[in-house]
Amino acid sequence: MKHINLLIILFLTLIFADSCQKMEPIAVIPEPLECSPKKGHFSLDEETFLCFSNFPEDKRDIQNTIREQYTKFFKLRPNLGDAESAGKNSILFEVNQKNDKSLGDEGYELTITGRRIVARANSAAGLFYAFQTLKQMSYGSLLADGGKPTIPCAKIKDRPRFAYRGAHLDVSRHFFDTDYIKKYLDRMAVYKLNKFHWHLTDDHGWRIQIDKYPALTQKGAWRPERSKWDTLHPVLPDEPMTYGGFYTKDQVREIIAYAAARNIDVIPEIEIPGHCSAILAAYPQFACDNYPYTVAVGPYWPPKAIMCAGNDGVLEFYKDVLQEVAELFPYPYIHIGGDEAFNDNWQVCPKCQQRIADKQLKDEMALQQWLMNEIEKYLKKLDKKAIIWDDIVSEDMVNMSTIMSWQDPKAAVIAANHGNDIIRCPTSHCYFNFYQDDPEKEPLAMTGLITLEKAYSFDPMPAGLSDKAKQHILGGQCNLWTEFINTPEQADYMIYPRICALAECVWTDPSHKDWKKFQNKVEMHTAFRKR
Repeated sequence: MKHINLLIILFLTLIFADSCQKMEPIAVIPEPLECSPKKGHFSLDEETFLCFSNFPEDKRDIQNTIREQYTKFFKLRPNLGDAESAGKNSILFEVNQKNDKSLGDEGYELTITGRRIVARANSAAGLFYAFQTLKQMSYGSLLADGGKPTIPCAKIKDRPRFAYRGAHLDVSRHFFDTDYIKKYLDRMAVYKLNKFHWHLTDDHGWRIQIDKYPALTQKGAWRPERSKWDTLHPVLPDEPMTYGGFYTKDQVREIIAYAAARNIDVIPEIEIPGHCSAILAAYPQFACDNYPYTVAVGPYWPPKAIMCAGNDGVLEFYKDVLQEVAELFPYPYIHIGGDEAFNDNWQVCPKCQQRIADKQLKDEMALQQWLMNEIEKYLKKLDKKAIIWDDIVSEDMVNMSTIMSWQDPKAAVIAANHGNDIIRCPTSHCYFNFYQDDPEKEPLAMTGLITLEKAYSFDPMPAGLSDKAKQHILGGQCNLWTEFINTPEQADYMIYPRICALAECVWTDPSHKDWKKFQNKVEMHTAFRKR
């Protein structure tokens, strides 16, 4: 009888202890669609099994990345298994054999108990995102004394609001090596961003190997060293061209594979027809005039350089370049620029004026649309699609490319109503080269102010669209132009934590966003980064 009483007391003690467990805070960015915290936590240790089930053969790279990140992040080498091994003390990542429509292509479901974790999704991508959520859920335990990794118990069901969730990096104005590109991709992956817009060419440097035009990297990838971007003076005769760099085709393939293993598609940008000083420095025959173009060394306005739209060789040049680019990049989209193409030279160029006459075009803007349409038609032959900046948008536009909307939202509305797909990255919310705090206290940056709160208020869906037009809004992205960003450390400073805000804006439904809660989550994430 005495023993029975002791057992009852012990049982009641255990129940009371369990009831007193606090539900641990869950600081996941972007905010999940549904999250129900439970009492308790799952502890990871050397005996934990990491199990995979039904992974497609062509997505084994993502499975390998989950395993590699698990080992590196938690500093634990897991036991590996399959669904049959997924018993107590295991994490199972299982691709659904029957599609769950409520999860879509990239959604996931997590069930976390004190005994095991089960992640299910319709795709490897969804399971990769489930793992990113698990990593973030462990931040609190890893910040605590001892740093033993635990994950709060919870039931989570999540899926993204938009299919296109991007981040852009300008490597023309300042060059970043492949190690930093990989770091940038890792940062994107943590916050479930899936499109990397790689701005490879501009006035300040050509950054990708093109076999048919070797001077693009021999000459167009290099400029004089200047300590301050805002100190402008022309390139001097015989001044050493020592600053720059470019990516070989093998390096490009390496980056593409690295991105794919993190469910990130890489979108290269080849600027057409403006922002081309680096091209004209290497191949001056493509200019409208005899101006001695050099790779640009600093700020200027307006940009003078533009390719001659009346020169048949220019169209052939772009076709040759894009063929090599298309062979490298598997994703269907190639960005072909189209922004800030000041056409003063076209207005006085006999060849351009003759082209306008021959094609019965209205004016120089129509000439640019004609050129971009020719490029778009060529890309279709290569099984590729074009993305163009919204400078080309007009009420009478004929171009059907995907429009990247960086200016007035009216352009996005016009293009969406026209039937063009839209990616939004307005300067008002998404240009992370702008100051993020009081300019008097911040490092030199591009004029403009986008605070974390301003970035968090971004809604990719512009007002005034019909239900049909809304279907053309693919999503949004943040842009990092690097005029004043010449080191990886400065790039990190400018992108973080605003990239967290962008991630929540493109993943999370607006009804689930909460600015105060987001601030608290960012504090934890910032503390984790600094640990």
